[in-house]
Amino acid sequence: MAMATGSPTKSARTLPMVLTTAAAAVAVSVLAAASVADAKSCEFVPIHRILASAGGVYKMEDGRELKGTKVNVGGCTTMPALPTGLAYPDSSSNYTVVSHENDAKCVTGTGRDGKMPTYKGFQAILVEANGFKFSADLVLEDIDAQPVENPADGWRETMSSLAMADGAVVRPIMTTKKGSLVAVQQFRMPGESLKEVGFPGSDLLIDGAAYSSWTETKNCPFMNDPTGQCKAFVTYPEPIDRLLIIYSITQPSANDPNAAAFFSEVTLGCGCQCGAKAAQPTTTVPVDGKPGQCKSEPNKMPSYSCDFMGKYWCETKETTKWAMTGSGPGACAQVPSMISKPVSSYTPSKEFSRLPEP
Repeated sequence: MAMATGSPTKSARTLPMVLTTAAAAVAVSVLAAASVADAKSCEFVPIHRILASAGGVYKMEDGRELKGTKVNVGGCTTMPALPTGLAYPDSSSNYTVVSHENDAKCVTGTGRDGKMPTYKGFQAILVEANGFKFSADLVLEDIDAQPVENPADGWRETMSSLAMADGAVVRPIMTTKKGSLVAVQQFRMPGESLKEVGFPGSDLLIDGAAYSSWTETKNCPFMNDPTGQCKAFVTYPEPIDRLLIIYSITQPSANDPNAAAFFSEVTLGCGCQCGAKAAQPTTTVPVDGKPGQCKSEPNKMPSYSCDFMGKYWCETKETTKWAMTGSGPGACAQVPSMISKPVSSYTPSKEFSRLPEP
């Protein structure tokens, strides 16, 4: 890693508004009003803020709770001077550190010897949700290599992520940018290592992002990697209730005792506590073979709306629907719409607290 000076600028989060049609000004105003209301329950959370909360439990503005725990897996220990879970470069940052000290138990292997690289020992941060599921995105940053003349002499970093939903393992979509020095490759995850973080204890093959170039060993400047040479992007499109972030090295250094990387805040899907509501008795649908013509038919789809007494957690979704325009019999057009879609039950526990740390 390369240290940066100064404080990062906190990036603004906005909700993208992709309008598929210009029809019906009233529908646009309804959508705008809905997006303002929904934006209030949209949050992105720096993991260090969860870890630093009382009892390791962070309460979001919308009332949901997240718990954060640091774990040394397989005897892999963190760098004392820049420990895993620390905010970097200061407490207002969106970035959280993961690090290791010079420890043979943190090495996965590169796979160049024909052996499967293995996340047996690694630094881990576990985030758990209290009684709900969430979709999530995060960026794994500064996955680089020690800048040495012989690439075989320097440390090389790797990061990964797994999740769970209702006790089952969920794998993310993991990507890198074109021209990246980091590649997504397979790693073995032993069952005993999974057990240390509370995951089902069967060996898995998982994707990991690893510094892969053997012609260039680059120490990427932190927060100054606009082309994404040392980044990996993680997306969980399906709802999860546990998020695991993994850090290790693929090979040790001949002369440098430790290394560190970072990851961005976790962006959660927008939503609210919700409940079922009485559906409209009819819905407008297009007539086959007659462009611009619609008809009404019985509505068979259940509907949900924000309700602080509801037993579900909903995420807002942008969609389109058909609406009569009034310009003639059956005349209709597609208009933008915002709906609440349930992603999980919402049953928070009063016993929610930090897991014991080693």
